[in-house]
Amino acid sequence: MITQILKSLFTVSLVSGVIGYIGFQATSASFVKVFFISTIIQFIFFYFYNSILSYVTRMKLEKENLDTIKLINTNNVLINCEACKKVNSVRVDLSTNNDFVCEHCKSENILEIEYKTIVKTKI
Repeated sequence: MITQILKSLFTVSLVSGVIGYIGFQATSASFVKVFFISTIIQFIFFYFYNSILSYVTRMKLEKENLDTIKLINTNNVLINCEACKKVNSVRVDLSTNNDFVCEHCKSENILEIEYKTIVKTKI
């Protein structure tokens, strides 16, 4: 971590030194003045760059989390049609009503989810 910070500071100083030298040769401004201005501009630029990068990364992570939650709430089950008694693969989403059209007889069915508890016994 410290070595990464030192490398970044060294790179910023090196770039500022080159810009300061070029600015000193091309204009009548002093090397120190151009060096400090370019250093400040680099810090401001990288602050905004890192802020934007952090924001984009956070948004992608939140989107992935939402997609994962949707996937967790969604399951496929094999269930019989009430009209023709043939098996259908139905996607079950616990956050919505679960109705489906039979693949065989085309009748509309509603999947009713029922929760109940069972006592666990030791054998």
